Amino acid sequence: MKTNLLLILCLILGANFHCQPKIEQPQHELSEKYRTVILTDMTHDDGNSLIRYLYYASHFDLEAMIITNQLPDFNHDDTGPWDKAMSILNAYQEELPQLRKHDPALPAYEELLAITKRGRGALPIIWLTNTLEFSDNIADRYVTSSWDSVYYHHWIGEGLTPKGEPKDSEGSDFLVEVFEKEDDRPIFIQAWGGTITFVQALHRYREKHGQEKFRQLLPKLHLFGILFQDISFEFFADFLKMQEETCADFGTAIPTYGQEPVTLGSVMYDNGHFWHYVWSRDPDWQKPIGPNEVNGHGPMSEIYDNGGEGDSPSYFYLLSSVFGLNDPLDPTQGSWGSRFEQMGDGFPENYYSTCGIPQTELSRWDKAVNNSFKNRLLWSVKEPGEVNREPHAVITGHPSGQVIHMSVRPGEVITLDASASADPDGDTLSFNWFRYDMADGYTGNFEIQYPSQAKQEFIIPKDIGEDSIHLILEVKDHGTPSLTAYRRIIIKSMKQTQKL
Repeated sequence: MKTNLLLILCLILGANFHCQPKIEQPQHELSEKYRTVILTDMTHDDGNSLIRYLYYASHFDLEAMIITNQLPDFNHDDTGPWDKAMSILNAYQEELPQLRKHDPALPAYEELLAITKRGRGALPIIWLTNTLEFSDNIADRYVTSSWDSVYYHHWIGEGLTPKGEPKDSEGSDFLVEVFEKEDDRPIFIQAWGGTITFVQALHRYREKHGQEKFRQLLPKLHLFGILFQDISFEFFADFLKMQEETCADFGTAIPTYGQEPVTLGSVMYDNGHFWHYVWSRDPDWQKPIGPNEVNGHGPMSEIYDNGGEGDSPSYFYLLSSVFGLNDPLDPTQGSWGSRFEQMGDGFPENYYSTCGIPQTELSRWDKAVNNSFKNRLLWSVKEPGEVNREPHAVITGHPSGQVIHMSVRPGEVITLDASASADPDGDTLSFNWFRYDMADGYTGNFEIQYPSQAKQEFIIPKDIGEDSIHLILEVKDHGTPSLTAYRRIIIKSMKQTQKL
């Protein structure tokens, strides 16, 4: 009642009555570390993505890394994927004492080894499912492979695979244990490849614990799919709807599941933006980073090759959240991992894709993303005090790095002050305020007169209606390389029903 009376006074007295904008609690409360799972087939670009990931590993509770062979790159009994992952973890172990000088919270080699498990495969990559063969270059390897027709129930469920192996694996068994933990935090699942092991784990969890416990698990699972990799995706997304109503192209694959899919907590389907980190037909395209810039920075960097990093966007969106840009449970906000839109009618509300979104929504962050990585690489060869550190973007009254949600009145003047932002190395800071109009719903003009000033006054448009305005504060230091921190402010009008 008190709040409603205040709002009525604000309406009646307007500018003559001092009314602070209402600061809402963030929609999603997340812990400091993100609970994560990596699904990987360790193909040409996965190794590079893992190398970058390990430099940021202290930001994550990595609970499982599941390595599952995938065709046409590797047959089901090929040791290549496992050997590649082990070589990277061994290199990490070798340089960990040096890295921990910069970040003592980086996980031990033994911890990572304990959660790295083998999945069961191999299924062909989705668009080759029924070609039954492949002969071509994959990165720097010429690959010739063939397989039989692929049917969902031959690989997922009870019994043996067509290769005579159990459909369960140490990887799927371990994922069941992860899902059984008494931990209410969301689980961010990065699908670099080999989703078959994830789906088999979901099947086994339901068989073991029953439908009700399974139903309680699903909302905790948030999948970022670099494509959908193999036919097992039918377990959580309708094949025909995806094919007919989104930009998904499943090539020669046909639906074979025959049952209603379950609904995960959210699905982020990147149907092609990730190629920006691998390859492009655009003659003007340049790979954001290559081995010539990475090699020479310690044992892991020497493994980094020219295969690209197509899987890295699946955790970039978590990293940019760490640095204040976005809420990882709202993919429409945009992040270092690109921006997504809801798939639309016929799909669960929390299913998103990059269909219709320009690839520039990923590439626009290239400089900040790669400066951050280049700076982390210096940890391997320089001492603390010789390497730049991220600045802290602070808006007075909002010290947390979370997204700020503000309810305001149309026509109101609001003040945002970032002058308390600081740099741990004492570097001079530069400020840049901009409206991220691709992420908000307001179609009118919203002027930022002096975007480089720390303190800003904004007039809320009188026609904001039910729309929102997304303001981004970028704070950059003058170190080498320059690093960036962010704050996002989402501005919405107080609803008429609340006012009256």
